[in-house]
Amino acid sequence: MTIKKTAKKAPEIAAIAVSVEPVQEKLQGLGFTEEAIEKIKTELGAETVEDLAGLTEEDLIGIGVKKLQARKLIEKLAPVTEEAPQASQTVAAPINAVSFDSILPSVPSNASWLEALRTGGVLKVEQSSVIATVRVTLAHKVGFYDIPERLIRLMEDFADANEEQVDTEFFRLRKQMTRRSYAEIFEAIDGLDGTYVTDARKKQLFQRIDQHLWPAIIGFYAQLKSWQEAWMQGAANPAMMMSAMMAMSGGVGVMPPGMMQPPETGALRDYADSVADAVNKVFAGTGVQIAAALAYDASKVKEALENPRLPVLVGAANRDQMLRQLGVAISATYPRLETNLTRFILSIMQVKDQPAGNEELQYFGTLFMLGSQIPWDQLGETSRGGKITGIGGRRNDL
Repeated sequence: MTIKKTAKKAPEIAAIAVSVEPVQEKLQGLGFTEEAIEKIKTELGAETVEDLAGLTEEDLIGIGVKKLQARKLIEKLAPVTEEAPQASQTVAAPINAVSFDSILPSVPSNASWLEALRTGGVLKVEQSSVIATVRVTLAHKVGFYDIPERLIRLMEDFADANEEQVDTEFFRLRKQMTRRSYAEIFEAIDGLDGTYVTDARKKQLFQRIDQHLWPAIIGFYAQLKSWQEAWMQGAANPAMMMSAMMAMSGGVGVMPPGMMQPPETGALRDYADSVADAVNKVFAGTGVQIAAALAYDASKVKEALENPRLPVLVGAANRDQMLRQLGVAISATYPRLETNLTRFILSIMQVKDQPAGNEELQYFGTLFMLGSQIPWDQLGETSRGGKITGIGGRRNDL
């Protein structure tokens, strides 16, 4: 009988030894003491390696393991599943593999004939000239350069109406208007003086800006807006979102092409190159020098307007009333328009320097936010002649 009982229990003892041995090996590999291992097997009842995954931080602390060590050991005891990363890769593949090169036939880059003929896209002027151009153009649109002539006329009319002599300021403004030497800015250029900066050349510069620069800038923003809307359209489409959720959850849904991805930015970079080309056309020939002269004129007009005696000399009660009489009063939002527009154009100039990837997407997203703050309706639309209308509210009745 004894022999039979021993033979009967032998398989049970062998089975327990097989199941317990991996547990002890696992715990010893993690640095558990023999005493702790024994408590885990006897007090906590861990019989298999899979049972170890059910241990908690409190369980280990209860058998004498320090709290921080218990926290680290629990992380190491967590089960490692190999299927999860594979599932993640399976779902991510449709999202990240939306590439024309992987689906459509590719065109050899060296076989492009048009690329060999492509020119432009490189800015050939300094940033300061671009800033000056934006400012002098907006100043021209609101009649800023007509202020000296109009001031002289108002001062003379006011003196005649009151049978008074004109003030000395009258002659100073008249001299500023008729004698423009530009010696301060052209002294480094031998042979260039104020006689070269004629009204015809100024008019030509403004025509180039109206014909080339404004349409290019407005075109870039239109493309930027379309790019942003195309990106957001997928996320806002309920059907596409449902397909995306089903695909990510392992269902039968198929991720739509381009879902959760921004559109290609190549078109934006091409439009940025077009803006650079437009700037180069504006400054062709002596455009840089004419723009510098106009900026100098603007500084002198601003200096003249700072004279506190001017309103009295034209018969105005205050400065605001004087500006309304001159027909150059603008809203408080106009300086902000000038600042934002200048910054927007300078940002376009730096598109070529942005690396591809997240930095590029962040740059274009921020640029779109800046552009959305610019009241483009005040810049107007291009007419047949390419001229931009709608800036300011200048009067021509003086």
